Amino acid sequence: MIKTKGEFEEANIICQSIIDKYDIFSDMPLWLLEHKSLFNEINIQPKGLPGIANSNFEGVKYEFISKFHQLYKTVYHDYNILNERSHLETIIYFLEEMNSYMLGQYLDYDFIMNNENPTFYYLLGMAFDELQNRGNTKLQLVKSNCNSCNLYQYFFIGNNDSSYLHLQFKVDNNVVLDISECEILRCLVPNKLDTEKQVFLNTELPPF
Repeated sequence: MIKTKGEFEEANIICQSIIDKYDIFSDMPLWLLEHKSLFNEINIQPKGLPGIANSNFEGVKYEFISKFHQLYKTVYHDYNILNERSHLETIIYFLEEMNSYMLGQYLDYDFIMNNENPTFYYLLGMAFDELQNRGNTKLQLVKSNCNSCNLYQYFFIGNNDSSYLHLQFKVDNNVVLDISECEILRCLVPNKLDTEKQVFLNTELPPF
């Protein structure tokens, strides 16, 4: 663990360099391995409690130590999420976060929703953009069973204006095999939802 002013200053510079060079498209498991020892040096984690950054020394807060600590924890969580959640729960989590990149890490089939993989993620990204343009920063899941089709319905509802995605999952042993979109209003929609606010994934096709 770092203990002296010089060690804090050096660690802060190293953390800044790592943050400046950070690339989401890198080999993240390798990135985690490369920076594990630094993270352990700046991580304070009493038994049974979440880890916090050792980023303060003699009244000075070392900003980049704190930022690197948070970045490392986020990347570690996202790339090890299957250790604590099922595949279905993981897909739901990243849909709620509107994180299409991480969805692509865990839902990487050649065809999804009858579209080739790149097309599906283009359409999903457009839907997320529309939801975010309406002021939504996260989605919240409301799950219900439809008596018409006898399938579970997943409503991902925006935290600002209640715009939503209405999806169905093909699941086997808690593994999501495919996603479909409910476009027919026979399915029972929760009372609080305005069906005019449903955001569809098929409203615009890629320019190619």
